[in-house]
Amino acid sequence: MSENADQEEVNPVALVEQQLGAEPFLAALVNSSDDAIIGKTPAGLVVFWNAAAQRLYGYNATEMLGNGIEVLLPPDRSDELTGLLDRVRQGETVQNLHTERVRRDGIRIAVSITVSPVLGPDGGVVGIATIAHDLTEHVRNLEERRRSDRRAAETLSLLETLQATAPVGLGFVDREFRFVRLNQMLASVNGSSVEDQIGRTVAEVVPTIWPQVEAIYRRVFDTGESVVNVDVSGETAADPGQLHHWLSNYYPVRLQSEIIGIGLVVVDITERKHADRLRDELTRGAVDAIAATAEARDPYTAGHQRRVADIAVAIATNLGLSADEVEGIRIAATIHDVGKVSVPIEILVRPGKLRPSDWEMIKGHSRAGYEIVADIPFTQPVADMVLQHHERCDGSGYPDGLHGEEILLGARIIAVADTVEAMSSHRPYRAALGLEAAFDEIRRGRGTLFDPQVVDACLHHVGEGLLAPERDSRSTV
Repeated sequence: MSENADQEEVNPVALVEQQLGAEPFLAALVNSSDDAIIGKTPAGLVVFWNAAAQRLYGYNATEMLGNGIEVLLPPDRSDELTGLLDRVRQGETVQNLHTERVRRDGIRIAVSITVSPVLGPDGGVVGIATIAHDLTEHVRNLEERRRSDRRAAETLSLLETLQATAPVGLGFVDREFRFVRLNQMLASVNGSSVEDQIGRTVAEVVPTIWPQVEAIYRRVFDTGESVVNVDVSGETAADPGQLHHWLSNYYPVRLQSEIIGIGLVVVDITERKHADRLRDELTRGAVDAIAATAEARDPYTAGHQRRVADIAVAIATNLGLSADEVEGIRIAATIHDVGKVSVPIEILVRPGKLRPSDWEMIKGHSRAGYEIVADIPFTQPVADMVLQHHERCDGSGYPDGLHGEEILLGARIIAVADTVEAMSSHRPYRAALGLEAAFDEIRRGRGTLFDPQVVDACLHHVGEGLLAPERDSRSTV
């Protein structure tokens, strides 16, 4: 390290001590500082180097005393020192200059320095004091924050793009049920512009729908739990007079564990509902046509399947099955005997007791019925219920001898309904036995032939009205 040429004949440490006097207490105080404190002569030679300076730069006091600090400057900041010294010699204090220095190990670090003149008794500059604060952690945190802010901005931009272009309605409602944010898709579902809906309550925006969803909003706030796949229907301002359907989802939005609002995801399923309705109508038409085909061929079966369907629906409803399940059972019951088209008509209408060979042929009707309807895309296992409606819980039924839970619940329900209707109605080989006889039969078979819960539901909830025969109709097997 080189000394300043202007000070070749002067001991800088002795000069400062002579002018300022020795201050042991002050020296101890500055040595305890977490910031680097460096004392220099006006020419820039180091006369004081505290412990923090050694920790920050890696040089000890012995190495630095009497020398300049050029070794600490990066090559691209070599001119910085001269300008600083000139300003301070003129009595100026340079505060919080953010710059860079090079440690002994070659690592470049960010520092904030304050450089002040040290004045003598006559007001002249007799020294220079530098306080350096390590900005490494600050710069690291600042960079991390910038990266985090950039990621957040990118994520927000992506979310806004997705929200704007999403094929579903997205929104956020605050605790007062006011729209704080929503995309154009949700705004169009609600029937007006985004700007028109921001700040307004859900009840104000969609007054006809609010009664359907108010309890859901309050439930989400009260329980903190999401509510999903809610089917909501109503008219919109944009399309008055037309019923629309939406599948809605409601999610609690939390900030530091507090629920601040509800996030909405709304899908317009109107077209799907229309398609489902059309499919249901076509299915009903197909089912009615299949049932009519069987009934037209066998005069004794006319009305039997429909009455079995009525009884089965009553039982299924009482058991708490869903609307889709009940409808599937109704369809299966309506066509459960369609396989009888494969049985010769003379066997179906033959009076008296059937021969064993005739009975074996009739037993094939359940599998024949399955094959007839197996390729129809029902939403419920209709074909399997048709196949299994003569199975019995103890395995004594046909065609596969299934036991208990192996038999579909729908088939177990149809089995009871079929037995009750058949015994209550006229048969080719005997007169009607009546409702009480039918009830006695399923009581005897409760837990063996028939599902106990199904039998109980039938006994408690099936009455004479469901068994009223249609005019000029007689029931068969």
